[in-house]
Amino acid sequence: MGKKVRRILLPLMAMILAGATVNASAIPSAVVFGLSVLHAAPAEQDGELPRRGYLGTRLVPVPDEVREHAQLESGEGILIEAVFPGTTADTGGIQAGDILLALNGRKIGIIPDLIKAIAGMTVGQKFEVTLLRSGRRVTLPLILKERPRDRGKNFGVLYHHVVSGAARIRTIVTRPQTPGRHPVLLLLQGLGPTTIDEPLSGPEPYSRILNEFAESGYVTVRVEKPGIGDSEGGPFADLDFQTELDAYRQALTEVRKYSFVDADKVFIFGHSMGGVLGPIIASEIPIKGIAVYGTVAKTLTEYFLENWRRQAVLAGNDPAHIDSTLRDLAVALHYLLMEQKAPDEILRVRPDLRSTLAKLAPAGRIVGRSVRFWSQLATQNLPAYWAKGNADVLALWGRNDFIATEADHPFIAEIVSKARPGKGTYIALEGSDHGFRRTTSIEDSLARWNSPGGEFNSQIITTLKEWMEKVRMSQ
Repeated sequence: MGKKVRRILLPLMAMILAGATVNASAIPSAVVFGLSVLHAAPAEQDGELPRRGYLGTRLVPVPDEVREHAQLESGEGILIEAVFPGTTADTGGIQAGDILLALNGRKIGIIPDLIKAIAGMTVGQKFEVTLLRSGRRVTLPLILKERPRDRGKNFGVLYHHVVSGAARIRTIVTRPQTPGRHPVLLLLQGLGPTTIDEPLSGPEPYSRILNEFAESGYVTVRVEKPGIGDSEGGPFADLDFQTELDAYRQALTEVRKYSFVDADKVFIFGHSMGGVLGPIIASEIPIKGIAVYGTVAKTLTEYFLENWRRQAVLAGNDPAHIDSTLRDLAVALHYLLMEQKAPDEILRVRPDLRSTLAKLAPAGRIVGRSVRFWSQLATQNLPAYWAKGNADVLALWGRNDFIATEADHPFIAEIVSKARPGKGTYIALEGSDHGFRRTTSIEDSLARWNSPGGEFNSQIITTLKEWMEKVRMSQ
């Protein structure tokens, strides 16, 4: 076809995100922050949920230019983007810019490798890491410490848990120091195995957003997904949609019972996949308002087809090749999501889909999540959920977001306004990408997606706060 066709970026949905420490599991193209820990369900549910071991780093895949300069093979090592004070990594001597090559002599090639290794350890255990630092290999002895607890300036931080299925799920609740009942903001984060157990004073976008509300007198609520951080359950990659949904459902049910909560002033902020979970929960439990950013409201098949086309066009792929790819993708999605067939089963009848399935569902997972997760999601009628209840709704989209489709967001506002006149609002944020970063264009967002850091777009906070305060004061 003339020029070489570049790889279509897989639909990332929200794995980035910042709020804390993020692991993008098997997805190589996500910006990743930190390290979370996966572990199994408990034998019993009584007693306080214990804290888990914590390395204390922000991790990203090694950029190609860094890998080439360091003469590392493909898939070798993980870049330490930042080290958090007082943590295992900090006291052990790990530095930002180090490339972690091995743990206890075992090579580390991708972030899940490190997660599994740390997950098998206990607090107080000794271990060694091998690093590449300024071109030299360094081995450091470390002792695993528990994850530090957050402390707010004018609010307390409660480490509680709820029970969902057979697992205790970590909830982190900020409580204003002033007496009385307070409004609530529940965060529903994105798709990936992201721990939200980070100081709200930190630089991560989720932390920045929640800190503003916590310091303004809101009760804020974070929920660790099953199999992530302190939460039991998992492994995360095997979770289905209903299991994750129930963790948030139980958290919201419990927080409404707190003596310092105004149960009539509860808000949800759903980012990316959180914007899919949010309206389902809001259709079951009365809330005052729900805001979403960079999410999906149409069918899952439409999302994948639109996203693959958009990213392929941005990548400069040949139009005829894009068309052919999307035709195969539509068939593969039908087999996987509608007929719920495993990739191996599909290949027995459609061997011509091997290349498409290899891109869509490597190792039998779509964007790092189980096929069961996506097939359950595919059965959900999202517009029907948005039409239920009495909540005000704000649908936000960043104009430089190449992961979520703009059209879904005014669509949400239209559904709500039709069902509840005057309660649906759509706002596009200028210069903002899917991860709340400032970028100059959608092309700039795509080009910088794997680059660490970036300037946080505080417009998300301003817009959210203005809307929530207006809704909160309304009758």
